Parts: sequence; C-alpha cells; structure tokens
Amino acid sequence: MQDYVIDERKREMIDGKIYMMASPSEEHVQIQGNLYSIFNDYFRQGKKRCIIILAKDLYINSKNYLVPDLLVYCKNNNEKKNKKVPLIVVEVLSDSTWRKDMTVKMKKYAETDVEEYWIIDPEAQRLTIYKLDNGRYEQNQLYYLPVENTEMTEEEKECLSQLYPKDEIIAEFAPTFFPELTVSLEDIFDFENLDIL
Repeated sequence: MQDYVIDERKREMIDGKIYMMASPSEEHVQIQGNLYSIFNDYFRQGKKRCIIILAKDLYINSKNYLVPDLLVYCKNNNEKKNKKVPLIVVEVLSDSTWRKDMTVKMKKYAETDVEEYWIIDPEAQRLTIYKLDNGRYEQNQLYYLPVENTEMTEEEKECLSQLYPKDEIIAEFAPTFFPELTVSLEDIFDFENLDIL
C-alpha cells in the first residue's frame, strides 16, 4: 500500500513557474497578526467599507498568482477600478523571500494597479511604503525603530544606525488612505510574548 503525503505549503505562480513558500518565522507571523489587528480594529470602529485579509491568493492571470502577507481591499477602490484590486498589499521580508519581494513581486503588484506596496523588514524594524506612480512604484515613506535585535552583530547594528540615524526616526505615521489612523511601529514590531513559544 502506497502512502500519500499531502503538501499543504502555500505556493505562488510567477510567469508560469511555481514557487513553494517556506513556513514563516514566529516574528513574521506576529507582525502579520499585529498589523491585521491595527487595521481590523480601525475598520470596524470607523465603519469603513474596507477589509484586511491575511495571506490570500491574489489572482492576476492564468500564469500569475501571488500570496501577499496582508491585503487591504476597499469598496470605493474596487468600484473606481471596476475590478477587485487591493488598495494595499504588505510583504514581510524573510531570508528566503526578500529578493523576490523586492523585484518580481513588486513589478507584478504594480502591473495589477495596487496603489501602495508596504515592505516590512523584521530585522531592521523598518517599514517602507511604495506608492504607484505611472505604473511603477516609487518609495514614498520610510519608518523605522532603533534596532535592538540581539542576533545582529555589532558591526551590522552600527551599519544600520548609520543608514537610519536616530534623530530621523519616525515611529508613528498615518497611512495616506486612512489619515485618521495612527500606526505605531512599536505595535507592529511587538514581539513581547513570543518567549512563550
């Protein structure tokens, strides 16, 4: 009797090629959950006609479907574009995905008319927002916290501190499309209870 193993890992297709997705780290999942809670609470309290979804397939065409970490859909945006396109997609970087997230996936999201692309770097505790401009993404905003990651070498921390000086740190912001919402990076990068695992 032959044993069958069901492969339940997520997969993406880019230009007809299938890519298997590795299981995310605890920090990655925590960031997804934290950002989901921030947006979900805001949408529910403000009666916004928007929804945030975790890791849902984004079908582009028969040769391309992606699985962003988070997607924000709004009724007004869909009516304007006459199709179901997220207003914002969010990717949380990992060692195995960062190159794809920063290149080919960024290009595919732009081609799909996603207005904003957020990239979150857990190690650098940084959030970069790219805004769609004439079919291409341009960096719009950069937010980050002082790096306290003990797994980084002192040299890596020093390099990051030079790239992102403390006097320029902006740890709270209001997203362009939701100016009444205050997003705190400390809430996004809250790993306080991960030591339970």
